[in-house]
Amino acid sequence: MPTYAAPALSPAAELAINVLGGNAARLAILGFIVEHPGCLVSEIAKGTDLAIGTVKGHISALTATDVLDMDPAPTVPYADRRGRHTRYTVSADKLATHYRELGQLLGISE
Repeated sequence: MPTYAAPALSPAAELAINVLGGNAARLAILGFIVEHPGCLVSEIAKGTDLAIGTVKGHISALTATDVLDMDPAPTVPYADRRGRHTRYTVSADKLATHYRELGQLLGISE
């Protein structure tokens, strides 16, 4: 069975890679949300030509890394958000931090 190299990275660098990933779908989703703040999953799927299941998976990963802001927020009681669709906006400051971390990992920024 093959073994895979796993370089020792800082937790911040690993998070930056997970957020930005080497994944064209995730980057397309992030780009769409940046251009269309407050969009729905269905709008993202239509705008990126990705399957809705693919978009949902990436949205889940991006919200777990705290790069997307959700409206209504998950902390809003269910009774108050029932019937409302969740809208997503990129947290520009958090995304910029991940870009800087990745740049530092690659040695192209300080």
